[in-house]
Amino acid sequence: MMISRSLGANNLSGISIEPFRGEYEELQKMALLSWRDEYGMDSFPNFYRPAFLRFLFERKSDKPLLLAAYRGREIISFLANLPQSFNFRGKIYRAVYSCLMVTRKEWLRRGLGMAIIREALKNNRKHNFDFALLTLEPGHRSTHMINKLKESGSPVEFVKKNHVIARILDYDRVIHSENLKTWEKAALKLIGAHRKPKPNPAISLREYRAEDLDACLGLLNDYQGRISLALVWEREELALELDHPDVSQTLLFERDGEVKGLINFIYHEHLGQTRERWAWVNHVAFPDLTRRERKGFVLAFLKYVRAAGCIGAVEWMRNYYAQAPFFRARFFPYFRSVNLVSWTLNPDISLCNIPDVYEIQI
Repeated sequence: MMISRSLGANNLSGISIEPFRGEYEELQKMALLSWRDEYGMDSFPNFYRPAFLRFLFERKSDKPLLLAAYRGREIISFLANLPQSFNFRGKIYRAVYSCLMVTRKEWLRRGLGMAIIREALKNNRKHNFDFALLTLEPGHRSTHMINKLKESGSPVEFVKKNHVIARILDYDRVIHSENLKTWEKAALKLIGAHRKPKPNPAISLREYRAEDLDACLGLLNDYQGRISLALVWEREELALELDHPDVSQTLLFERDGEVKGLINFIYHEHLGQTRERWAWVNHVAFPDLTRRERKGFVLAFLKYVRAAGCIGAVEWMRNYYAQAPFFRARFFPYFRSVNLVSWTLNPDISLCNIPDVYEIQI
């Protein structure tokens, strides 16, 4: 089905933009070639692993708005919009997380990216979304494209900068896979990042079970009203978010038989000199834990993911919970950051310069 009939004017004759057909393996192949061309020898996370994509796309009753550009049967570009609800300063808004945009490298700089963005915006307006959130890495193609749109008058707002902190769990494998420079390796040794975590045996975590859902729902939805911009969870959706084989896992801290803390994380492959598994922190809540319990909580998490084969852990600093326990567990500022921006469709709100955001990280 040809959705955009104006593509020929952009030297894109014969290209259709339509709902994603579901060819996960082909999307992954196309995306990894494009990302390797952009990142060179640097490592990058494989967000296009089919298991992760199915985790994101196939769990919602209202299917995500997935767009792809095709030349015949060949997928040449892709953009996902994931519907979400947010509490913004006490009021509920409908939004999308706009992510995973990629274009086959042979089709770059031919107007295809702009075309698929325009089609996505048309869908967002049709469904009356209030805003779309985008995470952009400085210096990369998507960032340049969005900056051009902002300069031309599009309602793009800078929300906040998210710095990344990391904990190395296997120093030798990390420095080899990440192709770190000499000064970077020296800096890691200087701050003790090569040392293995030493968990407190008195503090332990256990794996999430289905009967824990209501306790987790309460912990995460409690961010509403306390954080400027916070996700709003429905029970069924959160159940699928917290536990998905080989993708998402949740560990819980109990005191006196009650769940008092949770940490949910995603298993991501980092593709560098080698293919390595990392744990990306996704959701955290431990409001009633003591200082000692919080540090032990983080160390127990690190012990678990190291045993699961992860060579490191990553967290993006969104400022929705106390991060001091992570630094006490030898997390350190890593060498990357991303900018969270909003394409704000509702003229009655502005998401500019928000200090604390609770959202997913892709």
